[in-house]
Amino acid sequence: MPASSAMSATRAPWSPRRANTAVAAATMRSRVRTLRLRPPRTDAVSGLIARPPRGENARSRGQCSWRPAAVRSMGMVGNAEVVRTLERIADLLEVRGENAFKVRAYRLAALQVENLGAELSELAASDGLQGITGFGPAIAAKVEELVTTGRLGYLERLEAEVPVSLLEICTLGGVGPRTAHMLWKHAGIDSLDALEAAARCGALAGLPRMGARTVENILRALDRRSGETRPRRRPREEVAPLADALLEALRGLAGAGRVEVAGSFRRGRPTVGDLDLLVATDRPAELLAGFAALPAVERVLLRGDTKCSVHADGGMQVDCRAVAAAQFGAAWQYFTGSQAHNIRLRGLALRAGLTLNEYGVFSIDGGERLGGATEDEVYALLGLRWIPPAEREGGDEVDAARLPESQGAAAPARFTFEGPAARVDPAPLHPVGH
Repeated sequence: MPASSAMSATRAPWSPRRANTAVAAATMRSRVRTLRLRPPRTDAVSGLIARPPRGENARSRGQCSWRPAAVRSMGMVGNAEVVRTLERIADLLEVRGENAFKVRAYRLAALQVENLGAELSELAASDGLQGITGFGPAIAAKVEELVTTGRLGYLERLEAEVPVSLLEICTLGGVGPRTAHMLWKHAGIDSLDALEAAARCGALAGLPRMGARTVENILRALDRRSGETRPRRRPREEVAPLADALLEALRGLAGAGRVEVAGSFRRGRPTVGDLDLLVATDRPAELLAGFAALPAVERVLLRGDTKCSVHADGGMQVDCRAVAAAQFGAAWQYFTGSQAHNIRLRGLALRAGLTLNEYGVFSIDGGERLGGATEDEVYALLGLRWIPPAEREGGDEVDAARLPESQGAAAPARFTFEGPAARVDPAPLHPVGH
């Protein structure tokens, strides 16, 4: 008997525990390809799960599928929603850097459901979920929870841990889950806007798998994606009267504390795409309702618990965010930007064992909040002097602002923008922080 035949006759059944990684991966790919050749049970199911066209499946290129979140309404959930949920779990696990076998288990389970000839809700009622090929006890329990309650606690915890905007990054050509994970953990990049800013300012240089050609491909993909969706930018002097009027109106609303402008307008840019306003309040819902009802508002785009977006002055988008007073400095810094500046700050924070976001500065170990009531406090915790908004463009301003270890936070000049012209005020002895 030939050696190959003898080996085949004595080979034990396939098992991830016995096979090495390469053999296990090849076997799983073969099983997935076999399932994918079968047509879905109905066209309606295929439409509901928004499967990409044949030959363009993102997963076959090692990228996330970025399907919408599963339906969370109470009551029975159909097979299509279960497929979306299992795929989303696999995407989030992959971006989080989980074991490849665990990710593949959820993808294989999704494919089995996609080709199933019965409703999962019926199988769950008769304790038949574990009889489905690819359904272990853990996946069967999660599917049962989903189809009977309309919710899945495991997915909700994943979405709270992993920024779902990372899944959108995975849709770019050449950026797979491992690269998205690296960008998130090494550089604090968790959105397409942050990725574009980092790519354009050179912040991706030196990161793993981020050679010059890769960065060029990312920028090319971003340009194709956003070329037709960018808002028209208006001259600063054209936007200034609207900004002044809205700030005055907001300061007159019940519950409004400190009210400031952020974004590119605060940075003194010559053109502005939209307006960002920030309000300190302990009554956010009431204040945002009042903002949405202002006479200058032409259309309300969305209104949530902490943010209201509207159109004013012929379609100019205005975003108003309501935050607690203790978070105002961190939020003002974050929403002033620029994206490139914020990426450099987040990278600096990560290297110092800290996390920086719009809510404050936190210790990575234990999650203790260290500060964020004022901008001075945010920059000082990062070992920097306060940086004027006009300088926050992702150049060398962060390196230039580093404080000697023995030196405390300096008292810089304060740049404020009121109307079209910039004004420089000497910094007071901090009766009101930046």
